[in-house]
Amino acid sequence: MTATTTQRAALYRLFDQGGALLYVGVAANPRTRWSTHSKEKAWWCEVASKTVEWHGDRPTAEAAEVAAIVTEAPRYNVEHSTTRQRGDARSEYQSPYDKPRQIRIATQMWRDFGAATKAEGTTRGRVIAQFVAWYLHRPGAKALRRPDVSAWRPAVDATEEN
Repeated sequence: MTATTTQRAALYRLFDQGGALLYVGVAANPRTRWSTHSKEKAWWCEVASKTVEWHGDRPTAEAAEVAAIVTEAPRYNVEHSTTRQRGDARSEYQSPYDKPRQIRIATQMWRDFGAATKAEGTTRGRVIAQFVAWYLHRPGAKALRRPDVSAWRPAVDATEEN
């Protein structure tokens, strides 16, 4: 099992002012997920309250999520919904980006990059955006500090990384 499946996970429910269930989801860090929802979901302004139910691992939380979606019929879920289908949510999505970007990086390097950014409490996307801003001499952009390799990949000799 990977760390992702053995890490505890939250099943969260989002409700409107009247108590109607808007959305059910799973996240390792609900606050981070809600921050993303707040930027991407047109319906986020309807959220008045939230509940969180912690599970011992992600598969257990995901099973509870499916059961909740099927039995509780949240207004905005599409996956596993008995009342909505793919495509129904397009008008509810508002991406802060005009289109996704693709880059090609070897799989192991991408995994190591993910581990290193996670160890630093950030994400790949944030680091890449910071690097691009620095590279383009954007005002206020600073060169990135490389994380200590022992924080994310202790088996590697630091001299191998230089």
